[in-house]
Amino acid sequence: MIRIGEAAKQFGISNRTLRHWEDMGILESIRTENDYRYYDNNNMARINQIVLLRKLKMPIADIERIFIAGDFSVAIKALNNHLENLKQDTAIYQTLIAYMERLIRHIKKTHSLDEVFSYLEVQNAPTDSKHEITPQITLSKKEISMLNERLDNVRIVRLPAMTVAAYCAVSAAPEIDCAKVFDPFVLGNDLHKKSGFRSFGFNNPNPSEDSSEYGYETWVTILEDFNVPTPFAKKQFDGGLYASISATLNEIGERWTQLYNWCENNDKYKFDSSVQWLEELSMDYEEFISEQTSDGEKQLDLLMPIKLK
Repeated sequence: MIRIGEAAKQFGISNRTLRHWEDMGILESIRTENDYRYYDNNNMARINQIVLLRKLKMPIADIERIFIAGDFSVAIKALNNHLENLKQDTAIYQTLIAYMERLIRHIKKTHSLDEVFSYLEVQNAPTDSKHEITPQITLSKKEISMLNERLDNVRIVRLPAMTVAAYCAVSAAPEIDCAKVFDPFVLGNDLHKKSGFRSFGFNNPNPSEDSSEYGYETWVTILEDFNVPTPFAKKQFDGGLYASISATLNEIGERWTQLYNWCENNDKYKFDSSVQWLEELSMDYEEFISEQTSDGEKQLDLLMPIKLK
């Protein structure tokens, strides 16, 4: 039997990712009297299988279908679909590579930036042009979205100073317990309909191997003169510079790891430990908290505080 923290460390993933996999029904832990989570050999093998499929870039929703169905035909269909998507990705990048190679050759010939930008604007040059014909690139909305996600993955944003109403829960499932109090407060005061509405969350305190409990704190923006009732607290957030990527709730642990690795290897920015990291709601509030919305549809922006090196 291996405790959740040890399992997370062994596979290089977060406790939160493992808990989400449990919520999805593709993993099962054993709870002790002190509410610690442990995994037996079968579930450790399942974690390894999930991690291997994620390394192949298979979407977590497809992995969920494979393990929930437990059917060989479902697995083959999911794998074939993923293969076709990978082939499509390859075709897109091969087109862009060919385009870039032609562009570089053109730059070397003209030695003129103005000429280069004119070249870029003309997708179909006349056949009698003295220049090389620019290959026309027609990408679907889906393909453009994929390229934007991979090529412009990390956004650098500056959050403004804000006044917020805050609530924190500490338990074995603090996100759920926090929502039970926070959501009625937001809805009851129509805060999600106010101008400038923003909602954030973060671990406080972080999970540890020594305790089955940890904390989760949520914020909602309010006007300065808003009367904040107990058990909520009024707080001032100073804002700051952040690196941000999008995520869905079922992949949040993996996406945080990706953002952290980006920060660790960035030449310009580094992590700023003096500022609070945040998870910001990036979709309609009522849709996000609805039980009809799956974790794969719930969208967040992950915000890691950064500063110049």
